[in-house]
Amino acid sequence: MVYINKIRGIWETYKLIRKLSSVNGSGVSKTLLDRVMYNVETLPPLGKEYWWFLFFGQDGENPVQIMLLIFRKYGKKMWFNNKEMVFRESGKNKFQAVTAGWVYDGEELRDLGDTNAIVEIQEKKIVSEISGQKMRLSGSFPNYELSVGDLINLEITKGNYLEDKDACGVFLPPFGVGWVDVFSDVDGIVLGKKFKGTAHLQKVVGVTISGPFHWGRIVFQNGSSISFFCLKTGKSSKTYFRKSATFHDVENNKIIRFGNPKLKISKRGNNWVIVGKDYDKTFRIVLETYAIKRYDMKGGGSQTYIEYGVTSKEFNLKTKDIVITLDELGTGVGTFEDAYR
Repeated sequence: MVYINKIRGIWETYKLIRKLSSVNGSGVSKTLLDRVMYNVETLPPLGKEYWWFLFFGQDGENPVQIMLLIFRKYGKKMWFNNKEMVFRESGKNKFQAVTAGWVYDGEELRDLGDTNAIVEIQEKKIVSEISGQKMRLSGSFPNYELSVGDLINLEITKGNYLEDKDACGVFLPPFGVGWVDVFSDVDGIVLGKKFKGTAHLQKVVGVTISGPFHWGRIVFQNGSSISFFCLKTGKSSKTYFRKSATFHDVENNKIIRFGNPKLKISKRGNNWVIVGKDYDKTFRIVLETYAIKRYDMKGGGSQTYIEYGVTSKEFNLKTKDIVITLDELGTGVGTFEDAYR
C-alpha cells in the first residue's frame, strides 16, 4: 500500500507540473496558488522542492535585502555549505529540510545560518526555524505575514503591479519543473528597524538535473521592473538557451516581453552587464554589486548558487516606439544569480 501511495503521489506531482506549465502566465487562480504554496509534493528520483522568499528595500545607497530559503530533495541527505543535511518525512506535510537565509542591513550582510530544520505545512501556514529562530509564513494571496523570531516581522500586501502573480513551467517527461510567484508590497520591522519595499514569494517543484543558469530581477523606484533568465552550457559558458526577459513598464501600463533574446552577460570588476536584443527591441543594464552570498550543494547533484545584491547603474531599453532610461525609472535594486555545477 505504501508503494502504491508513493506511485500515486509521484503521478500527482507530474500532473501539477503539467498544469503549471499549461497556465504559464499571470492567469493562475488563487486556489491553485494556495494549493502549490501550502503543500508538500511526492518527489521521484531527481525531484526537488523549495520555497524562496526575497525582499528588496527602497531606501539608501545600498538598500536592505532579505532572502529566506526552505529546500528539500529526493534522497536521504546532502551537504549544504559543508554541513550534512538529512531529509526525512515525518507524516503528512511534515518533513526535515534545509532552511537558510541572510539579511543585508544597509551596511553589511548578516548570515542567518543554515539549519537542518523540521518544516510543517499547516492550513495556509508554513512553520519552521532558522538557527533557533522560529520562521513562519501565513496567509493567502494577496495578503501574507512572515516572521523570523524577533529578527523579522513583515506584512505582505497587494501592490500596484502589472502582474502580481504567475504560474509557469516546463514539462518534458520524465523531466519538468513548475513554479508559482507572488509579487507584492511589504512593510514591517527588520533587525529592529522599519522596513518598506517589495516582496517576491516563490514555490518551485521540479524533476530535473541541476544546471548552470543566470537569473535576475530588478525593481525600479517608480515600480517598474525587469527580470531575465537563461540556462547556460557550463560555469563560464557564453552559450545560452531557454532565454527570456520581461520589462514591466508601470508608467505606460505596458509589458514588454523578449521571447528568445540574444543575450550577452559579462562580469566587469564589481559590475554585471546584461545586454538583450529581440527583433526590434533591445535593453542594456549595468548592475553594481553591494552584497554577495554563496551556497554550495553536494550529494545527489552538485550545484553552487551565488546571489548578488545589486543596484542599477545604467539602464536603457529601446523599442520602435519608446526609449526608457533611469531618468524615468529611478534607481533599481534587486538580485542577480550565477549558478553552476
